[in-house]
Amino acid sequence: MANTITPQIVNLNTTVTTAPTVSQLQQSGAIVSTGATTLAANGYQYCGNLAAVQALLSPALEITSLAWASGTVTATVPVALNLAVGQSFTTTIAGASPAGYNGTFTATVATTTTFTYALATNPGTETTAGTYTPPDQAFVLDAATVFFAQGDAVGVYVLELGSQTSAANGVTALTTFISDNLSPQVFYAYLIPPSWDSNAATSLKTLVGAYASPSSKTYFVITTTSSALVAATYGTNKSVLAVVPSPTQGSTELQAGAVFYQVLVNNPGAASPLAPFAYRYLYGVTPWATYGNSATINTILTAYGNIVLTGAQGGISTACLFKGTTLDGEQYAFWYGMDYFQTQVQQALAAAIINGSNSNPPLLYDQNGINTLLAIAQQIGNNAVSYGCAQSVTVTAVPFATYIAANPLNYAAGIYDGFSATLNGVSGFLSITFNLDAIAFAAA
Repeated sequence: MANTITPQIVNLNTTVTTAPTVSQLQQSGAIVSTGATTLAANGYQYCGNLAAVQALLSPALEITSLAWASGTVTATVPVALNLAVGQSFTTTIAGASPAGYNGTFTATVATTTTFTYALATNPGTETTAGTYTPPDQAFVLDAATVFFAQGDAVGVYVLELGSQTSAANGVTALTTFISDNLSPQVFYAYLIPPSWDSNAATSLKTLVGAYASPSSKTYFVITTTSSALVAATYGTNKSVLAVVPSPTQGSTELQAGAVFYQVLVNNPGAASPLAPFAYRYLYGVTPWATYGNSATINTILTAYGNIVLTGAQGGISTACLFKGTTLDGEQYAFWYGMDYFQTQVQQALAAAIINGSNSNPPLLYDQNGINTLLAIAQQIGNNAVSYGCAQSVTVTAVPFATYIAANPLNYAAGIYDGFSATLNGVSGFLSITFNLDAIAFAAA
């Protein structure tokens, strides 16, 4: 039988390398709920619009009886509830009979199947069954309403921690959720219920303090007060964006929701560089009135809190964010840019190593391999600069021979920790001084 010779001179090996997908972590944030939704405890769902959030809210729960005595209403419910003292809720009596029992109140005492709230005037004998909405439901709805009033360029998750009997229990549940899911990280930022601010001196301060390091990429948008900022209740912590709402905000106007949107809406690229966080337009929120409030406003801003203020100084009617800082005094855009580089370079290097194990030629632990990874890391740094996330980024690597000589055991273990980067962060104008010398010449 004659041999068959294939007339092939050149063999071509083709390798398909999967490019790394840009991480979307920095657009992932959650409104924290404690019993306001139908989601299971520790469950979360993405919502691209307000209607999607509304669809998650728990139905109103039945009230079997209401009784007034000495300025206190006692409500009885047929099933066990977890309503915390200090949490708000809304009652709706079918047919409004009598109407005085209807409204939004704060629980003063809560047991298994009853809760009480203050009501100065006796509405009369309750004759019609009614309902109440679960705690934190108003917060979730108000936060989502203000969030989506800013636009629809980004959505938000709702994270359900389950009904909690106190703010401290809620903080504990969130602490557990974050620690259990940090690797891989689920959410970049959390919008905290305002009722938790009263717990700031204890567990909430401990929680936010755990993410104060430059490498931590977790943030908390918190509604607080000027006095809490002066007292440094949350410390000088880069993980906190503290929002002090204006005294004239509407009853359903959760101003921190507008700030939260700005935290998540950033999507830097060559055609859309990262903008400063300060002075961004905010919608559906009532700005602070400067008249009569200048001392308080200065106190808040000096303590690196954030407020909604008018853009009138620039002849602009739209409300603006002042001044976009975290509690360590840095502009939030600085930390966003730092996080952008950390997130993208970590993912790009991991993708390169995985793809390098499936390529021909493979990526090996030698000088060529180090050079390849160095180039990838520097490209991410260059992107960060062109995307407005950094002023400059310089990546360096210890040469292969030098590193192995100093760390002989690391070669066998496949470990290389000789990369480093220097990143100069970005900052926007927060204030400027213009010097004017007006000279009046004497007449000759």
